[in-house]
Amino acid sequence: MLKHSLFIVWKPEYNLGIPIIDEQHRGIVSTINSLFYAMQNNHGESVLRPIIGMVTEYTLVHFDVEEGFLRGSGFTDFKQHQEWHNELKRKLSTVGRKSLLGRDPQEFLEFLKNWWIDHICEKDRIFRDYLFSQASQSPLL
Repeated sequence: MLKHSLFIVWKPEYNLGIPIIDEQHRGIVSTINSLFYAMQNNHGESVLRPIIGMVTEYTLVHFDVEEGFLRGSGFTDFKQHQEWHNELKRKLSTVGRKSLLGRDPQEFLEFLKNWWIDHICEKDRIFRDYLFSQASQSPLL
């Protein structure tokens, strides 16, 4: 039996049904789990900076892809969703800096967990429902 568990276990209900978005979400979860694993092995501090860099870069790419879907579909709440992305990028930067200065990977891990729960599991479902209602009219899906 493995000594260490995952912080977030991927479940089928996390899928939005948009292959590239789902794959990117799994990548984000994998990064969160990597930080958790390192923390369990007393290496959280040493991987914090690279994890923050990975999450930051990954987030920029992921949000660009998501916003491309939204823009291309004529999503009516595009500006609101984009503002959620912008706010999340600001928080990511702030919490990342604070975690590094305080040498506190736990704070960053909690931020990532809350992001996962709020943004990916709730807010992304709003645009998913819209995209699927428009799927017959759009070549994006």
